Amino acid sequence: METKFLFPHRYKKVGWVLLIPFFILGLWFTITGQEYEPDFLTYSQGKSSVFDDPSFLFNLTYNNFTNEILGIGLLLGLILTAFSKERIEDERVKHLRLESLLWAVYCNSFLILMAFIFIYGSLFMTVMTYAMFTPLIFFILRFNWLLWQEKRQSVQILI
Repeated sequence: METKFLFPHRYKKVGWVLLIPFFILGLWFTITGQEYEPDFLTYSQGKSSVFDDPSFLFNLTYNNFTNEILGIGLLLGLILTAFSKERIEDERVKHLRLESLLWAVYCNSFLILMAFIFIYGSLFMTVMTYAMFTPLIFFILRFNWLLWQEKRQSVQILI
């Protein structure tokens, strides 16, 4: 069976190598509320009377790129982990992949609906930021759980 849009299986390892540390760091920075602020991750547009004017379209100030780097690393890790081929990519794995993706979208949509109803203010923006990553996280968890169950059932049948 040909799968057109999946990465080769070896990219799954790369995805896990990216996913685990970036997920842990992101969780750490979220829980502690601190931010890693080295000088090389801070960028300034410079001082200019036009850009420093608060009424200017974009107020260019110092920015720390820690969150952007964490987001990019986490997203790359999630994509490579979720959309890499399995060792044996057959019709059953394709079905489980599709079922897991549908399940992940349903769960994420439900969580976003609950956020619209119950969460307000700046916390809502934080929840929406995390909502970018949850479909892939739900997909990976569900897909690997179903693969594990299939493998366990096939071993029990052989015994």
